[in-house]
Amino acid sequence: MRDDFDNIRAERETPYRATATSSNKYAGLWKQIAIGIVVGHLSLGLIGAVVWMLAAQFLLKDLSFTVP
Repeated sequence: MRDDFDNIRAERETPYRATATSSNKYAGLWKQIAIGIVVGHLSLGLIGAVVWMLAAQFLLKDLSFTVP
């Protein structure tokens, strides 16, 4: 049996080139972080306002205000 290794190649047909975007991988990350901070702040503020309204209603339900 004859070994035929003439057509076997270890290297690629085209040379490997790194993509140009690898150096700029985190370009839009600051925008995502800023949006996350703003949305998180607004959602926590809204949840806090609802909790405060519920607590005020619960604590002040027996209190009555009279205007002279």
